[in-house]
Amino acid sequence: CDVCVLGGSCTGVFAAVRAAQLGAKVALIEKQNAFGGVATSGLVNIWHKLLSNKGKEQIIGGLTQQMIENLEQIGAAGKRGSGHILNTEELKIELDRLVVEHEITPYLHTFYAAPQMESSRVTAVFIENKNGRQAIRAKVFVDATGDGELAKDAGLPFEIREGLQPPTTCAKISGLPGGMLKLIDQHREEFGLAPDHGWGAAVPGSSGVGMCAYRHVFNTIASDANQLTAAEIEGRRQIRAYMDIARKYGDDDNAPCLLDLASTIGIRETRAFTANYKLTEEDVLECKRFPDAIANGTYHIDVHDPKTGRFKFKEPRGDFYQIPLSTMVSDKTPNIVLAGRMISTDRSAFGGIRVMVNLNQTGEAAGVAAALAASRAEAVSEVAAASVREHLAELGALIV
Repeated sequence: CDVCVLGGSCTGVFAAVRAAQLGAKVALIEKQNAFGGVATSGLVNIWHKLLSNKGKEQIIGGLTQQMIENLEQIGAAGKRGSGHILNTEELKIELDRLVVEHEITPYLHTFYAAPQMESSRVTAVFIENKNGRQAIRAKVFVDATGDGELAKDAGLPFEIREGLQPPTTCAKISGLPGGMLKLIDQHREEFGLAPDHGWGAAVPGSSGVGMCAYRHVFNTIASDANQLTAAEIEGRRQIRAYMDIARKYGDDDNAPCLLDLASTIGIRETRAFTANYKLTEEDVLECKRFPDAIANGTYHIDVHDPKTGRFKFKEPRGDFYQIPLSTMVSDKTPNIVLAGRMISTDRSAFGGIRVMVNLNQTGEAAGVAAALAASRAEAVSEVAAASVREHLAELGALIV
């Protein structure tokens, strides 16, 4: 194919769609049974606001807005403050439709295994699924795996920082008593839960069903297979613990029912890569403008404490911040584009840009940059940012 996208989160799907819209032949690889990543398999159903902070002007559009509007038409999306809550089971179907309509070749239940390299260029990736080991050749690859599996194997520099933001196992639960987080705090020691901090959201179109992200799995490096396995088991144990708290200490008229468990733990942070530019805390807080900006955001810097789970907030001092294309490309890996939470930022900036409405935009930009590089037979870092921005605008993204 022309472009191969590894990772089928919304970020990865949006990359594949944008590349296909520019005429590229695209393959899309996803290890789960559905597209959507943390939004679907992880059950996290909040997309933050599409508007600027001060002017209240729309700064995020494109495929994020399209998905919200499609779900609203069937009662599967609603408002939460200035943001949006989604029925992410319905989102799975919308993402399937996008992939099929754009004639992308999808591979579900498929694992990336290794690259084939010629010097610093990736010529193919090996994959594993029910049909055994196969290879996909492509001109350009988009790494949207979250952990940067291909970028790591291709030699792009990265670090695993001390004090990673801990992951969370989410669940959909009905019939929980009011003040559930307070109940957990009061009775946590009896059920083997550490001091922690969490949140939740309603599920649109349901009667009394909540998406619960109440605990963290501390001391986890989720890019390590053994630690990831242990975290998945511990996350489910935690959910059983607070279900037991609800059953024992909730009101008599409550009937808590566990309806759905995330099929993958919600990972916030693992490998941090270095691209041609590293976005900084100051860039985010001062809302710096970039000539190669491909994404806009307002979500505050939000770092989950690795020991207490508490949220450490810092507020941007301007209308909105931007993510430049140079955080997604590197001269060291000429035909790999980074997309999603693995783009190049410092620890604090990452706390702001890591939410889905921001990372969705990096997917769209990655797809455009990959398609242009493939069609022109040039390195992704040599693709003119002005051309990427122009094509994104023509396809419906909001480019400032």
